[in-house]
This record gives sequence, structure tokens and C-alpha cells, in this order.
Amino acid sequence: MTPQFHRFAVEELMEGAYFAPTYGNTLMGLAVHKPRGPRDPWDVIYYPPAPRAAIEVVDPNEPDRVVAYGGTGRVRLTTLTKEFFMPRSRAGRGRARAPVRALPVGRGAHVRPFSKLQSSVVEGVY
Repeated sequence: MTPQFHRFAVEELMEGAYFAPTYGNTLMGLAVHKPRGPRDPWDVIYYPPAPRAAIEVVDPNEPDRVVAYGGTGRVRLTTLTKEFFMPRSRAGRGRARAPVRALPVGRGAHVRPFSKLQSSVVEGVY
């Protein structure tokens, strides 16, 4: 979801209602958007459902290298539940910009489909 659509949804499409962007997949579950303050930018920043899921943003060409905050890369997900453990799985269609400020949990922003072979990728519900 782009910052422009987030602003449009909050101010024009759903005026007066709380709009909560979410991102998820089968391995992680749903990551919710951080609550937006009145002075926050319209960036959509997702928090994974901790402690069972943790995300990092890594270099697509060097998946062992975590990108610096503010950089762009590919989402790497670790999932741990009583029944299941999936370490360091690179999301097949995930791409994210690491957030500007570090917090105790990893965050992803501007998540969109990942493609190494195409210049543009169609986004939407798959």
C-alpha cells in the first residue's frame, strides 16, 4: 500500500472511521500497521505478530546482510510456534523498506511484491 493511498483511505474514502492496513502470509499471520499519530507521515509501517514472527530486511543479492534502516531490500521472516519452526525464510513476493528508527521488534514498510526479473510487478490480492 502506498503512502498516497493510505492518506486517501483515511481522509477521503473512510472519513471518520479507523483504517488499519494489514500485511500477512500463511507463515507469519497478520502484521498490523502502527497506529498513526497526527504528525506522522503516511508511510505504512507493519509490525509482525511478535513473539511468534520476526522480520528483517535483507539485501536481495546477499541474503545474509541486513540492510541499514532507511534502506530497501527483501523481507526475511522467522516463524516459531509450538508446532512449527521456519528460520530465515525469504518472502517470495516480499520487498520492504526498513524503518527509519530502530525499535525492539523488526518492522517493514512499503511492502510490495518482489521481482528480480521484471521492471514492474502487479500488486494486489493473490
